[in-house]
Amino acid sequence: MLIHGQEFDFSLLNANDLDRLEDALDEMTREGEAETARCERENVRLGDRLRAQARVSMRGLDKILGAGASARLGLNENDVSRLYDVLDEITQAAAAEKARYSRPAAVPQNRAQRRAEKRQKDKHKPPVSYPGQPAAAQMVERVDKAARRRQLLTELAALENG
Repeated sequence: MLIHGQEFDFSLLNANDLDRLEDALDEMTREGEAETARCERENVRLGDRLRAQARVSMRGLDKILGAGASARLGLNENDVSRLYDVLDEITQAAAAEKARYSRPAAVPQNRAQRRAEKRQKDKHKPPVSYPGQPAAAQMVERVDKAARRRQLLTELAALENG
């Protein structure tokens, strides 16, 4: 994993690294809670509280990325912004590593899904236009249809009446 231009032997896809990460996070949580309790009990100044939390995080990074990782990254207990930058970069590198190998598998669709997809696709197609007849020819055709309809209705009425 590449963090702040430094290569570390750590991968979220390695089971041993994940175990090490989980153990370190559990230990960091316990140490952080203990430091918070100590600081409240002893009425420690804010700067000292921040340094204590930074030391806990730096020890956790050393356990996760390997001994001396916090020193290689130039972290110190007085500048927490650099520590946050490193943690953000670890999160981004982990997300990139995960995304690289977690492509969604093609899910076969059932008939209803295929039809809905086709309807959605066809929804945006413009209607097909055929070369139209002149307007006069269309009117004649309509008149012819109306006359034929009247003729059929007359024949139907004659059959029913008679």
